[in-house]
Amino acid sequence: MQVVLVPRRRHSQPNVFSQVRHPPPLADLRPMSALASVLSDATILELVDSGRIRIDPWDPGLVQPASVDLRLGDSFRVFHNHRASAIDLREPPAGLTEEVVLAENESFVIHPGEFCLGRTLEWVELPDDIVARIEGKALATATPVPTPDGWRTMAELRPGDWVFDPQGHPTPVIATSDTMIGRPCRRVEFSDGTAIVADVDHHWQVWTHTDRSRRGRPRIQTTAEIERTLMHGTEEYEHHVSQAPPVHYPHRQLPIDPYVLGAWVGDGTSTTAVSASADPTLVRELVLAGEPVVPRSGPIAYGVGAAGGTRDPATGWCGANDSRHSRLGALGVPGNEHIPRDYLESSVEQRRALLEGIMDAGGSVDVHGRCDVTTISPHLAEDYRELIASLGYAPVVAEKAAKRYDTDCGTRYEVRFNPHDRVFRVPRRLARQKLTQRFDRDPAHPAHRAITAVRPCESVPVRCIEVGDPGGIFLVSRSFIPTHNSSIGRLGLIVHATAGFCDPGWQGTLTLELNNLTRVPIKLYPGLPIAQLSFMALDRPALRPYGSPELGSHYQGQRAATESRYEGGRAGTTPPTGIE
Repeated sequence: MQVVLVPRRRHSQPNVFSQVRHPPPLADLRPMSALASVLSDATILELVDSGRIRIDPWDPGLVQPASVDLRLGDSFRVFHNHRASAIDLREPPAGLTEEVVLAENESFVIHPGEFCLGRTLEWVELPDDIVARIEGKALATATPVPTPDGWRTMAELRPGDWVFDPQGHPTPVIATSDTMIGRPCRRVEFSDGTAIVADVDHHWQVWTHTDRSRRGRPRIQTTAEIERTLMHGTEEYEHHVSQAPPVHYPHRQLPIDPYVLGAWVGDGTSTTAVSASADPTLVRELVLAGEPVVPRSGPIAYGVGAAGGTRDPATGWCGANDSRHSRLGALGVPGNEHIPRDYLESSVEQRRALLEGIMDAGGSVDVHGRCDVTTISPHLAEDYRELIASLGYAPVVAEKAAKRYDTDCGTRYEVRFNPHDRVFRVPRRLARQKLTQRFDRDPAHPAHRAITAVRPCESVPVRCIEVGDPGGIFLVSRSFIPTHNSSIGRLGLIVHATAGFCDPGWQGTLTLELNNLTRVPIKLYPGLPIAQLSFMALDRPALRPYGSPELGSHYQGQRAATESRYEGGRAGTTPPTGIE
C-alpha cells in the first residue's frame, strides 16, 4: 500500500450542503446556520435562464464549474495623487480621479506600480436571496509550500516572501488573496502518491496526451477540466505535470560532512556514532571527509567514527569534543534517527552528497537500474522522500511487511525512484545504475508525473498567491509539484474587489481595483476576461436588499468605473467601494 501524502487540515469548514447536481428551486433550500456552498454551473445556468440572475451581455460559454467569467469594460478611473497631500477619511477629498473611456479598438495602459479603477463589461442583477463574490483560483490553506527559508503553508505566505519557480530558483510572492470558504474542492492525486486539495477553478500547467506525443508545449487547465478528461482511452492518464529540477536552497555551514551523515543514517545505526563497514570504497570516501577509521578483524573490516572522548579531570565525565559522537549528539540524531532540517534545506551539492552517503551505505539498485532505500521509521522515510524529491526525482513510498526468517517484524518503508544522474559513489553499485532522461538534454520536455485521480472532497479554506515567475508557476507540497497562479496574475496584474461581496438586490456593473506589480507597462483591452464571479444562496431573502431607500445605496445602478462615494464614516453611509 502506498503512503498517500495529504496536507493535514487543522480546521476544516463545514460543507453545509453538497454541490447541487440537479438544482432545486432556491425556495426549496432549507435554512442554514452558515453560508451555503458555492452554486454549481448547472444552478447558475438555471437561474440565468429563469431570470433570477441577470448578466448582460450574457454568454453561456463563460460559465465555469462554479463561477462566471467577467470581462473588462471600457471605463477606467486614474488617480491624481498630486491633488491632495493626504486623504483624511473624516473629510474625504473630491476629484481625486478622472474617468477615461476607451473608443473602439483602443487600449488602456496601466504603468508599473500604478493603481486605477476599471469596470466589468457585464451588468449584473441579483435577487434578494443570492450574494455574489469575485474570487481567484486557490489551493487549500494547509498546502505546504517550500521556500528558501523553510516550509510554509499557503495560509502563511505574504507579499515579499519567496517561493520556488518551476526551475527550482527563488521567485517572489507578489500578492496574496483573502482566505475563501465554501468553495467546491477536489483532491488531486498524482502517480507518486502525492495528493493536493484545490478548488475546482485552480489552474495547473499540464501536458496532455497530444502534447506529449507531438512534443508540444504545455497548456493551462482548471481542476474541473482535468476531472472531466482524466483518462486517454482506458489505460493511459491524459494529464501529466512536469517533474521539477533540483530546488536551490542556500549553501549551509554544516557540522558534519553531508556524505558522512548520509552514510551514518543509511547504514541503520541509530544509537551510536560508531558504524561499521566492509566496503573499502565507502571507507575511503569517509576517510577523505576526515572521519577516523579503525581496522577490525572479522567480516566487518572497519569501524568508522570511533574517537576517544575528552574526560573532564574535575568531574571524571567525558565532555563534548569534536568527535563524531559529539557532533551527532549536537544534531539530536542518535536514538532519534532523522535528517536535520539544515541538511534537507542545504545546497544542491550538499544534498547530492547526503543522498550518495545514504545510498552507498543503505541503498540498492536492481538490474533495471531502479533505486530504493528502506527503513522501518516512517519519519525517516518521509525525510528520504523529501530529500529525493528536492533533487528532481519522483520518489514513491511503499509500505511493506518487515519479516525476519518468516516472522512478521512490523512495517518497513521502501522509497523507490528512477534517478536521471548518479546517486552512488561505490563503483559496484554505480555500475548497475542506468541513467534515465536528463533535464539538461531537453529542458523543454522534462520528466512527468501523471494526475491519476481528481476526487470530490470536503470544502476547505483556500487561498491563491501571485508570484514573480513570468509563467506564473511555483512549487507546492513536499513532492515539489509545479502549480499555477491565476491567468491574469501571471502577467503581474492584480485584480481585486475590497468588499468582496455583491449584496442581494445589487444592480450595476462592478468596479474593480487594478494594480500593475511588474516593471513594464501592461495594455488592457475591453472584453479581456478579467475576473470570475461566484454565487451563494442566503438561508432566506434579505429584509433590506441593496437598493432599499433606507440604506443609501450609493453605487446602485452604476455603469462606469465609479470613484469612492465615502462620506467620512458617518452613520448610514457605505464603505468606499464599487462592490458591496
